[in-house]
Amino acid sequence: MTNETPELVNEVRAVKMLLILNALALGCQQKHVAAALGISDATLSRMFPKGFAKEIAKVSERRGGVEISA
Repeated sequence: MTNETPELVNEVRAVKMLLILNALALGCQQKHVAAALGISDATLSRMFPKGFAKEIAKVSERRGGVEISA
């Protein structure tokens, strides 16, 4: 392990969170995003503050986002 490893891990986690938020903002359902990640819907919910995913979905609706189904 190098000294950069913890930094890279944090960066990968940040990128993962941004991709999740992007998918939700595009209108993907939380359960579909969770399934794509191989985690439960509840686990994905715990990754964000309470009600956060619903707020992202509302923003998507206001912007005219299209729901993507799996």
